[in-house]
Amino acid sequence: MKNYLRSLVIEQINRALTLKKLIRFPLPYPELSGLAERCRIILDSQVGALKDLNVVLEDGEEHDVRDIVLRELRVCVRGISTVEYQGIPALYTSREPEARFLNKLVYRISEEIRLPFTAPSVCCIATDYYHTSPFTNVIFAPLSESEFLMHLSDLYHEIGHHVNENADSEAGLTVVAENYKLAFSKVTDHYSEVLKEKSRESGPPEIPVVIERIHSHWKYWLKEFFCDLFALYTVGPPYAWSHLHLTVKIGDDIHGSNLLLPQTHPSDESRMRLLLCGLRRLGLDAEAQTIGSKWSEVMGPVAKPPSEYQYAYPDLLLDEISKLILDCLKQSGFSIFTRELLVNGSKTDIRVMLNEAWKVFWESNPEDYRSWEEKRVAELRSTLS
Repeated sequence: MKNYLRSLVIEQINRALTLKKLIRFPLPYPELSGLAERCRIILDSQVGALKDLNVVLEDGEEHDVRDIVLRELRVCVRGISTVEYQGIPALYTSREPEARFLNKLVYRISEEIRLPFTAPSVCCIATDYYHTSPFTNVIFAPLSESEFLMHLSDLYHEIGHHVNENADSEAGLTVVAENYKLAFSKVTDHYSEVLKEKSRESGPPEIPVVIERIHSHWKYWLKEFFCDLFALYTVGPPYAWSHLHLTVKIGDDIHGSNLLLPQTHPSDESRMRLLLCGLRRLGLDAEAQTIGSKWSEVMGPVAKPPSEYQYAYPDLLLDEISKLILDCLKQSGFSIFTRELLVNGSKTDIRVMLNEAWKVFWESNPEDYRSWEEKRVAELRSTLS
């Protein structure tokens, strides 16, 4: 058994060393240096831990070390695998033009919004729309995303995940961490009050169970709501338009029909309500009215939500969350979107360009818009090269 465990340890050491060889220097552009260093540090730490396990295996008795070694080995395997799946691919594919463009774009965005830590890297091998890995600080984007403008504002949402994950460790994000916890406490207070009210009523006994189940989803929903608001408050209306655009294309149930099943994301309908609330907090009432009207128009008549939906996303709670998040982002020094930015900002400002894109989109016919978009993307590539 000890020999087999040693073979597992050595196998993982060799795997980590092989992955390190895939971090090829010189890097194709400096925006990748943070990711390369992070991957190197993680792999080195796992190799060190694995070598320590080898010493334990050599010195210890078999019946004493088996469980300890297996437990620690699995921790190392998870660390190495995470780098292999979510870190190294971003470096390995970084020389492709799509990745180069989006990495430079995210770096520019991080400068414009005054992100207080190293900008995330981007990997263009997403298999399920945008998603992110805070562990390796990588955003995964669809392969063709670099050729279009309509959903680039989703990059701000993914950056929001990295802000949320770093809030407890970054000194400049203390207020973000505090307000996030305060928002969560308001969620807890709200559902405590709802349950108290229901306990005094003579309704079906299943209702408190349903409410408790819905409350349990908020540990996931609040993260997504935070990132939605982060994107909205930094890039402005394009993120709300992007949410509408994506929902029309893939959102076959805007209410999320079964709230009793695990729910990692809030409903599309609640996210739009939150975004419209956020726009009004920015003083963009006209934009909120326009987007809200378009949402109602394109969604048309939809099926009624399930009865338990009334407990899931109360307007008052969404409004409180929108205020807490805006306040903490302002206090943390992020560059918040304003209408004046569109007047005074440079044409090369990413936020100006994305707002312009949606204006042109709605004012043009489809063929003309695509021609304009291709030209604008080419200009942006030239600016970032």
